[in-house]
Amino acid sequence: MLGLIVGIYTFIVNLIKLGLFAIIACFFSCVPFAFAAGIFTEIPGLSASAQSSLVAHYDGRTGVSTSNATSSVDSWTPVDGNGNSLPSMVVSSTARGTGAASLITYDGVGNLSFDDTATGSQGRYLLGALTNDQSTSFTVMWRGHYKADAPFQTSGTYAYNIGINDISHQRDDGGGGFRVELYNGTTYAGDDITAYDGTDTIWSTVITANSHNVYANGTNLNVGGNPSNSVGANADIIMGAYSGSGYDFVGDMSQMIIFNSALSDADRILVGGYLTSIPEPSVTLLLGLGILPLLMRRRRSR
Repeated sequence: MLGLIVGIYTFIVNLIKLGLFAIIACFFSCVPFAFAAGIFTEIPGLSASAQSSLVAHYDGRTGVSTSNATSSVDSWTPVDGNGNSLPSMVVSSTARGTGAASLITYDGVGNLSFDDTATGSQGRYLLGALTNDQSTSFTVMWRGHYKADAPFQTSGTYAYNIGINDISHQRDDGGGGFRVELYNGTTYAGDDITAYDGTDTIWSTVITANSHNVYANGTNLNVGGNPSNSVGANADIIMGAYSGSGYDFVGDMSQMIIFNSALSDADRILVGGYLTSIPEPSVTLLLGLGILPLLMRRRRSR
């Protein structure tokens, strides 16, 4: 009888363990989707004009497809303001020359890393097309960072290029440090951005027909120049490179939100606050681990 009781007890313990393992596996396989929500819900104060001009939200917590058995990124599909997928604006991994697929990787919980450290033109980027109206006003906000001492740093490294060459975000050298440069038109050096290297930052670019303002964590970088801006309809978008040669982005990116308008300061601050509040991937993992003791206690109480 004792042996039977022990056998039943062992069977139940093993069953619970298997259940917990299944829950853990499910949690970690679903993390990129579990914390994603539409910005219309997440940013309730966003103005009607901003909502109506939203083009796409590339949210690293969802929509990232990777190659089987590797973390190499195949594509990234954005969502709309309600969190619904927008497959028509997917950006797909594209090689320049013999650039390996492994040059763009995904950590599984929200962050894409671009790591073309070669000094030639054998790179890789994400390529697609937006569904947008032609406009002289545009806003692009992204979360991520440029790595310090990245190759091509003296020639510029591009986080994105839309248009192509209608609006971009480039880290280039100048004044003994590094600056943000924009196209189209002429850009004069703004404030040094070296302090932001290697640190996730909320980057914001707001353009009109004859103005451009760039912000890092809400601070105006005072980029001067004589811009002449116009973004064509259904514009191509490249993430991680210039349109045709070197200048590859070396760094991380987890979020990009694109508007077909020049956001007001109030809306820009709201979106920046939302991007700031999204947990780091490591924090997301810790949240998942924190759930496990609760699950175990719940099992034991039954």
